[in-house]
Amino acid sequence: MDAVPQVVVHDLAQARAALAAAAACGVRIELRSAPDAAAYAGVGYLQALGELAGQELVVDCGDDPSLVMAALRTGCRKLAFAGSGELFQRLADMAAQAGAELVRGKRSPVLVLSPDDDTRARCLAWLSAGPSPRATP
Repeated sequence: MDAVPQVVVHDLAQARAALAAAAACGVRIELRSAPDAAAYAGVGYLQALGELAGQELVVDCGDDPSLVMAALRTGCRKLAFAGSGELFQRLADMAAQAGAELVRGKRSPVLVLSPDDDTRARCLAWLSAGPSPRATP
């Protein structure tokens, strides 16, 4: 099974533009927050961003287990954690009990947008070309 392309977005305008580009290309994408975004943007913001965009984001909690727990309490159901294997497994078990999914690292292919990108044009070009395993700004 092919991996669903991920697009790292920073705000609602980017999320909507990325989803519009994916729809125009007839492909499905997964939205993802920037690395460690739960620490500086907050899980509440990231959850609301996904709700307003109409698609839940993968909330990147870095290697902080307390952010994973906060995200679960907030209602986030797609989380990424970069901590140790044993801790990852314990958190993944807790996430599963809450009906959530905890993943390690980014899934390829991934397009990492910068806040200044023309999101729609960049996503259209990337998705039309067939997403490469890893595209960065």
